[in-house]
Amino acid sequence: MEHAGRRWRVDRALGADAVLLQGESGPPAVAHPAQVTFPDDPAETSATLRPPDPAQCTETVWAEAVRRRDILLRLVRQRERGSAEVDAVAAELGLKRRRVWELLRLVQTRGPDIAAFLPARHQPRAKCISPEVEAVIAQAIEQHYAQPSRPSLLSLSREVDLRCAAGGLTPPSYNAVQLRVQQCNRQWLARRREGSGKARSMRLLTGAHPGAAAPWARVQIDSTPCDLCLVRELDRTVIGRPTVTFALDLYSRVVLGFAISLHGASTVSTARCLAHACLPKDDWLAGRGLSEVRWPVWGKPQVLE
Repeated sequence: MEHAGRRWRVDRALGADAVLLQGESGPPAVAHPAQVTFPDDPAETSATLRPPDPAQCTETVWAEAVRRRDILLRLVRQRERGSAEVDAVAAELGLKRRRVWELLRLVQTRGPDIAAFLPARHQPRAKCISPEVEAVIAQAIEQHYAQPSRPSLLSLSREVDLRCAAGGLTPPSYNAVQLRVQQCNRQWLARRREGSGKARSMRLLTGAHPGAAAPWARVQIDSTPCDLCLVRELDRTVIGRPTVTFALDLYSRVVLGFAISLHGASTVSTARCLAHACLPKDDWLAGRGLSEVRWPVWGKPQVLE
């Protein structure tokens, strides 16, 4: 296709009123679809689809493409062609059966075109990223990726490719771009893409608890549902999950007392737990047949948390 007196190919659509054009050389361009024209000469159009020049391939690669084509043409001409014949050709070519079927369909659509059997020429990727490419990636992350619209990593990789192509640089791989994103400051990236609230939730909590210098100096009380369900004895219907409340001594890490209730955590369960922690446990243990058990813990907390 043509635009501004030059030949281009459409790289991708940027919207309903813009397309990104790539030329054989030079930076890409953005144009309105109405400004792009297509040649009317079929010969000119077919010329753009001609197979690669054999001079661009090595003799070994070209010979392998010819051998692969001849073998597949021989398979196409066979009257009886089943799985056994395809497996034999796959073993001869060193390919999988699925790839042989794909090449057979290619032969039926394109005929004896050797270019169809040449290995695909991929755009070279940089193994060692230069400082210039590093700067391009950093700029693309800040200007394209770190935005409230939250573009994908694939979109970022394509943007880096476009910027490298515009600057005549070898583009990095997708994994290299992904690694640079992972190395970014997570709070900064979250603030740019999702707002300050998300970044605040990722911030590490700093500071330290004052601790305790002696037993009963600080006592903490907390409640949690038990990991079991109580059922009725007759019909086995579920009653609910009991809630247990513990009183813990911050200095010794000893359980001072506890209380269990079928109701949720409340001031009543907290008072029962505190009473159990402050009083001696001998009578409580004897009433449950645990006289041989010793739990010599009682007292009055100085600070209750």
